[in-house]
Amino acid sequence: MWLDEFRSFTQLIRKLTKTASSGAYVATTDVANFYDSIEIPRLIERLRRDMPSDSHEEIELLEVFLGLWDRRTTGYSRSSKGIPQEIISDGSRFLSHYYLQDFDEDFGQYCKDLGLLYVRWADDMLIFGPNTKVLEEAIHRASRLLLPEGLNLNAHKTKIYRREELAKYRGVEVLSAIGARNPVEFRRKLRSAISWQAAGNPMRLDTIFRATLGYTFKLGKNARTYEKNFILETVEENPEIVATLNDLQLTHLISVADDPKEMFLKIRSACLSRPYAGARANFLMLIRKHSKKLDRLGVSARLQRSSIDAVENESSDSIILQTFCVPPARASVS
Repeated sequence: MWLDEFRSFTQLIRKLTKTASSGAYVATTDVANFYDSIEIPRLIERLRRDMPSDSHEEIELLEVFLGLWDRRTTGYSRSSKGIPQEIISDGSRFLSHYYLQDFDEDFGQYCKDLGLLYVRWADDMLIFGPNTKVLEEAIHRASRLLLPEGLNLNAHKTKIYRREELAKYRGVEVLSAIGARNPVEFRRKLRSAISWQAAGNPMRLDTIFRATLGYTFKLGKNARTYEKNFILETVEENPEIVATLNDLQLTHLISVADDPKEMFLKIRSACLSRPYAGARANFLMLIRKHSKKLDRLGVSARLQRSSIDAVENESSDSIILQTFCVPPARASVS
């Protein structure tokens, strides 16, 4: 459900960047250290306010969990701030999205009164308007409304673009060509996006990379060397991007590689080099759900098992990985 809604959000941004009535300029920003800054008592208070009366027991259990989930760091003292960034479910994502709904109501009304258009996904906010002055004032208002929530806007990520520039930044033209299933137009727009970035302009490389990866896999034998080289060069120059991919995207990456086994080893290295459990969980999910396919691609069961061992040895401090991710991955390898 989360992924489907995110796709809807992406489609909405594509539509708005092409619509003149949305405004000539767009302000983009997000919340600094969002998950770590969420105030647990405030979150629990709102859940009690909005949830049915027969949900109080579940809310109390959630309150206990959120207060103690980081006990290895806090030493079992109750925490009043910060929720986990979950690696095996969307629970925290839903809670973080919910936490900003009161802000949405207040700031959304402010924007509506001024004829601005406000959209948000998680902590990613965009405000469309007619000029930079009114958008600067809107950002200031958003910042003031977030302060009582215990949140602050990320100054480094707060920017104002012309609507056409935002479209290029978010790779809208590439995504549109993919959505239209037009390989010729896709390659033309991908070349344009790469040239745009090479000229020193900002661009969401991760967004374009993921979209290109998925489309190249769908093209199968009809995929060209150009898009394959873009994928492989991006991985080579930005290995950290590999650690952000889910299991399905990882299988696509292995499938389009010239040497699937070598790519599998690169993925393993990238995931192990990151201190975050999420990347390792996705790598284990890759083996758990796609073991037979990996074997057909040349990644032997022996290599898969040794890779599971490597993740287990490097993740002795993660109960979630040791308990919920390693055993099913190992059981899936025949």
